[in-house]
Amino acid sequence: MKITHILFFLTTMLCSPATLSAQTPKGNLQKGDYGYLYCHMNDRSRAWTAYALSRDGFHYHDLLNGDSIFSDYEHARIEGATRDAYICRKHDGTGYLMVCTDMNVGRFKDLGKKAEWDNYGIDLLVSDDLIHWQSKTFDYRQGTSIFCNPEAESVYKDWSTINRVWAPQIMWDGDYRWPDGRQGGYFIYYSMLNRGEEKYDRMYYSYADESFTQLTQPCLLFDWGYATIDADINWLESDNQWHMMIKKEGGKPGLFTTAAPLLTGPWPEPVEDDYVSFEGNKKCEGVSAFQLSGHDDWVIGYIEYSSKPRNYRLCLADKYMRNFQKPRNIEGVNRPQHGSFLRLTKEEYDRLQAWSDGYELATMKPNKLNPVIPGLYADPEVMYSERDGKYYLYPTTDGCEEWDNHDFRCYSSTDLKEWKPEGVILDLQKDCQWAKRKAWAPCIIERKVTPAVKKQLLGKKAWKGKRDDGYMYFYYFVGEGQIGVAVSDQPTGPFKDVLGRPLCPKDMPVMKNGGATIDPDVFMDPKTGKYYLYWGNGTIICAELADDMVSFRGEPTVVLPRKDKGRYNYNEGAYVFYRNGLYYFMWSENDTRSKNYRVRYAISDSPTALVRNGKPVTAAEKTIVLQRDDDRQIFGTGHHAVIQKPGTDEWFIVYHRFQRPQGAKLDWSAGYHREVCIDPMTFDAEGKIMPVMPGL
Repeated sequence: MKITHILFFLTTMLCSPATLSAQTPKGNLQKGDYGYLYCHMNDRSRAWTAYALSRDGFHYHDLLNGDSIFSDYEHARIEGATRDAYICRKHDGTGYLMVCTDMNVGRFKDLGKKAEWDNYGIDLLVSDDLIHWQSKTFDYRQGTSIFCNPEAESVYKDWSTINRVWAPQIMWDGDYRWPDGRQGGYFIYYSMLNRGEEKYDRMYYSYADESFTQLTQPCLLFDWGYATIDADINWLESDNQWHMMIKKEGGKPGLFTTAAPLLTGPWPEPVEDDYVSFEGNKKCEGVSAFQLSGHDDWVIGYIEYSSKPRNYRLCLADKYMRNFQKPRNIEGVNRPQHGSFLRLTKEEYDRLQAWSDGYELATMKPNKLNPVIPGLYADPEVMYSERDGKYYLYPTTDGCEEWDNHDFRCYSSTDLKEWKPEGVILDLQKDCQWAKRKAWAPCIIERKVTPAVKKQLLGKKAWKGKRDDGYMYFYYFVGEGQIGVAVSDQPTGPFKDVLGRPLCPKDMPVMKNGGATIDPDVFMDPKTGKYYLYWGNGTIICAELADDMVSFRGEPTVVLPRKDKGRYNYNEGAYVFYRNGLYYFMWSENDTRSKNYRVRYAISDSPTALVRNGKPVTAAEKTIVLQRDDDRQIFGTGHHAVIQKPGTDEWFIVYHRFQRPQGAKLDWSAGYHREVCIDPMTFDAEGKIMPVMPGL
C-alpha cells in the first residue's frame, strides 16, 4: 500500500463518526470545586427564578434575599412568570444557559386558560456572567413556524390547542449533526400535552443550536402508556450510559430511574424495585441530580409536595444512580421548589455573592436596637440581681468553628438596653481543671446562703474580711460536653470551679436514656422554694439542687425522653420560668446552624414534669414563640432566656440569631457566627405566650 493511501486511510478512520463520538465529551460541561448554585423556582403563587449559594452542596443561603434574579416580564413573554429553571454551562465554557417553563399559575383566569396548570411555551436564556440574561420565548401555539425546520413532520395536527409545555432541561449532545453538517447541539427535553390529540403528558425533545435561539420541531422521546413529567438526564461514566430520573404518574407512581445508550433512546421503562421509596405515599416531582466535586455518587434533589409546607429534599444515590438513601431537607433556602444545580469556581461564587451584597445594601433595613452587645456571642443567659438592682447578661463567646471557644464573659445593664462589658469571668484554659475548650451555654442564679456555706464554697482565705450580705452566685457551664459549676460572691466574678470536676458528667446514669450533657438551666420554684437544674440535648433532665447548690438532692429524672423529641419538636436549650401559677417549659427546635432554629414552649402544672390537669402535655399544646423572618433577613433565632422586670408583668426574651446580614451567607457556618438580641414577650388573657416579632 502506498504511503499516501495509508495516510488517507488513517485520516478517514480518525475522522469517522464512530471515532469522533468516542472522543466527544458526554453531557454538560462540569467545572468548579469551590461551591454550588441552586437555581430554582420560588414556591409562591406567582413563581419566580431565584438563586441560592452553598459551599458543601447541602446548606445554602439565598441571594438577593430570595428575590427574582431577573425580570420575568422581560423574559417570560407569554405569561410573565418563569418556573422549573434548569441551568448549565455552555459546552465550550464561554457562558451559561437556562431554560424555563413560561407559566403564571396565578393568572390562569385572566389569561383565559382552561386549567390552572396549563401553559403554552418555554423560555431559552443565555448569559455571560450568571447575572445578566438575554432570552427568546417559544410560544408553541403558533405552530411549526417558530421552529427552524418547519418543513419536518409535525407531532401535532393543531398546535393552537396545546395545553402544556412543562419543565424543560438541557443536555449538550456533541454527536448531533445538523442538516448543514454542523456537529453538536443542545438536546432540550420536556413534557407536552395536547388534550385534543393525546391522552396524557409525554416526553418530547428538540435541539437548539449554539446561539440558543434556534429550536427544532419536537420529536417524541418515548411513550410508556401513561403520563410522565419532570425528566432529568445525566451521563454516567460508571456504566457509560445516559441515566434519566423521572416522575411516573402512571403504573407505579413515583420517582424512578432508567438508562439508555443514546440520548434519543430507546428509553425502557424503569425497574420498579429501585426508586425513591422512603417518602411512602407522599407525592414527589421536580427531580434534579448533581455530583459533588470529587465524588462519584449522586445527590438527587426533588419536591415532596404532599406536605404543607412542601419539602425540598436531597437524597443520595450511588455512582450508578441507584440505591436511593438518606433523605434530608435542603437547608437555608426560602421557599425552595423545582430547580437545578451548578458547580461553581471561586471567582463565580464571589461574583454572585458580591452582586447579592450590593442588592442587600440597597434594600435591607438596617439594625436598630439589636444586637444589644457588639460582636459574636450566643446562648445568652440573663439575670436580675436583687442585691445590685442590675441586669446581668452571660453569653457564650462565638465565632469559632464547631464552637471551639474557651472563655465566658459578662455584661451589666440598668435598663436592658445599654450594656457595659464586665470582662471575662471564667476561662476554661486557666480556671478549670477538667475541661479546656468548648465552653458552651451557661446559666446563673443568685441565692442567699449561710456564712457556713459561703466559707465552704469560697474557702476561708477567700472569704476573710468580706462583707457578709449572704448573696452568692452559682454559674453552671458546659466544658467539653459536661456540666460544671462555678461560684462567686459577685455577679461579675471572678468565678471559681468549685468542685474541680463536672457536676454532671457524661457517664452519669440518667444519661443512659440518651442525649448530651449540655445546656443547663437553673430555676427556683416560687411555690416551694426548691431549686432545680435542667439540662440535655435530645432529652430534658431535671434534678433538685441541695442547699449548697453544687450537689443534688436525690437522683435526676427525665422530663422529656429522647423518644418524644420528635413529637415535641424538641432539640436543646430548655428554659423554665413561672408566671401566675403556671410553669412554662421553653426550648429550641432544630440545629442551631439551621435558619429554622426557633423557640417553642409548653405550659405545665409542675416544674418536674410536662403535665396539665393531671394529664401529660400533648404535642398539640406546644406553640412556636420565636422564628425566622425572611423578609427582614433574620434567621436562626433560638437558645434563649427570659427575664421579668421586677414588680411588673413586663417580660423579655433574650436570644441569639445569625449575625445579620453577614452570618446568613456562611451556610452551615452561620451557626458559629451569632449575635445576642432582646425583644418584648407578651401573654394573652389565658396565659399563652404571644408570637414574638424578632426586632431589628
